[in-house]
Amino acid sequence: MSVTSSAVKGDGNRCSRSCYNCPSCTSPLQITHVSHRDEGLLKPNDAAGDDETYVLQCQFCDWSSLEIDVRFSKPTKITEQLAKQQKTRTSSTHSTTASNQKPLDHDEKFTNLVSFYKDQLNDSGDPQNPYSNSPHNSPANLARIMSLYGGLSYNALKKTREKPQPMREALGTPEGFVSFHADRSDSELIRRSQASGWDGTITSEQQDSAPSNYDSRFNGELWPSATQLRTKRAKRCKTCRHIIARPEPNVGNMRYKIRLLAMNYIPRLMLKSLHSATPLANPAFLLKPGMPQADDLQPHKAQQYILTVKNALFETVKISLATPATTPGKVASRVTILCPSFTVGPAGEVWDEALSASNEPNSDGDRKAAMASLTGSSESSERQPEAGKIWEKTRNSTSIIVEIVPGALQPPPSIVPKTEQQLTDEELGEDDDVLEVPVYVRAEWEAEIKPGETVQAKKDANAMPGEKVSKEIGYWVVLAAGRIAG
Repeated sequence: MSVTSSAVKGDGNRCSRSCYNCPSCTSPLQITHVSHRDEGLLKPNDAAGDDETYVLQCQFCDWSSLEIDVRFSKPTKITEQLAKQQKTRTSSTHSTTASNQKPLDHDEKFTNLVSFYKDQLNDSGDPQNPYSNSPHNSPANLARIMSLYGGLSYNALKKTREKPQPMREALGTPEGFVSFHADRSDSELIRRSQASGWDGTITSEQQDSAPSNYDSRFNGELWPSATQLRTKRAKRCKTCRHIIARPEPNVGNMRYKIRLLAMNYIPRLMLKSLHSATPLANPAFLLKPGMPQADDLQPHKAQQYILTVKNALFETVKISLATPATTPGKVASRVTILCPSFTVGPAGEVWDEALSASNEPNSDGDRKAAMASLTGSSESSERQPEAGKIWEKTRNSTSIIVEIVPGALQPPPSIVPKTEQQLTDEELGEDDDVLEVPVYVRAEWEAEIKPGETVQAKKDANAMPGEKVSKEIGYWVVLAAGRIAG
C-alpha cells in the first residue's frame, strides 16, 4: 500500500495500520486466531464469537504476543488496540507504590514535558489577541483609538500591563520529571539478569528496533515494532547492472522477493569423477538419506576428477586457480591442478544457446557416436589428461583435470611410544574423513562503463562511458571429493 507524504509527516516513517515486525527476528508478524472455547461446555452457536481472540505470531521464530500477555479482540485496528494496552499498563504502573514503580518510556516522558512547557508558555506569555485579523491591530491604530475613546494613552496602558510570571521546572512524574534511583534499579536488573541468564536478555539492535523497546532489557519486555516505510526505488547491481530490487505498484505481500542472487553471477565450480557423469555431493551435507553417495576413496591411490568452471557473465573471463599442495586438517591429501589458468567464454541468452546448438552440423557427431556404439569404446575413454591443457570447453564453461591423492586415516606405526596428548590429537572427529579441497578462484574480465555507473578503481577514475575497464574478483570455495576409507 502507498502512504502519502502528509501522512508520513504526521505519523512518522512507520506504518500506522496493522503491519508489525517480530521483535526477536524482525520477520513480518501475522494475525492468528486463538480460540478459548471449551468443547465440553454447552453453549449456543451465537455465543461462539464472544471467546474469539487474536494474537500476533511470527512464522519464522514462533514468537507471539502471548509472551508479553497481549491479546486482541478483533483482527483490525491493531495499532489502536496495541496503544490502548500500552497506555493501560503504564497507567496501572503509576498506581503502584514508588518502590515497584516502573520508569516511563521516552515517548511518554517527552509527551508530558511538552504538555507541561506548553502550559508554562501560555501562562507566562502575553495572551493571544482575539482580534489579530482586524485591520486596526497595529500599535499606531490602537494608540489613536485609545486616545479618542479612552482616557488612557497607549503608552500608559502598556505600563499597566501585568508582568509575566517566571517559568518553573517540572516537579513530578505527570509533568515529565522522573528521578533516578541508581541503587534500586541496578540491584533489580542484576537480580533479573542472574535469574534469566544470557538467553533472557536482549541485544542493542532489538532495543533500537522501535521506540517502545528503548527501555526494555529482557525478552519478556519486547513489544512488536511497526514496519518501517520504504521508498519506491529500483536498484541495480554496480557490476553487471542487473535489476536487484524493483518496486511493485500494488504490494500484495510484505515478504521480499529475491530476484537475483550475487552467488549466481560469479564463476561457479563443479567437481565430478573422471569416470562418472554426475557431480559429487558433499557427504557432510546430505539433505536426504536416500541421495546417491560415491564410493569411499582408497588411501594413497591417485584419483582424477573433472573440475568444470561455468561463467554467468556476458564477458569472457580469465580464471586463475590456486590450492595448497596438501589439504589442511588431520588427514592431509595431496592436490594437483593440471591447468590452473584458462579462459571461459561469455554467457548468452537461452535463445542464443538453442540457435547455436541447432545451427551446428551434427553429421560428425553422429558418425562418432555410431562408431563408438559399434566398437564399444569412446573418444573420451582413450584420452589421457595432460598438464597445461584443458579437458573440455563449451560456450560458457571450461573443464580441467584435478588429481587428488587421499591420505590415510590412521597414522603410520611408530617405534617411539606416543604421549597421551599425541594420542588425543590423532583421534578423528565427526566428518574428519571427508576429503575437502580449498580452492582460491580469481576471475578477471573487461566490461564497458555505462552512463551513470561509478568506477571504484582509482586508475579507471577518468574513464569515459563506453570505454572498457578491467575488473576482477577473488573468493574461496571448498570442493568435496568424498569420504576416505578407514
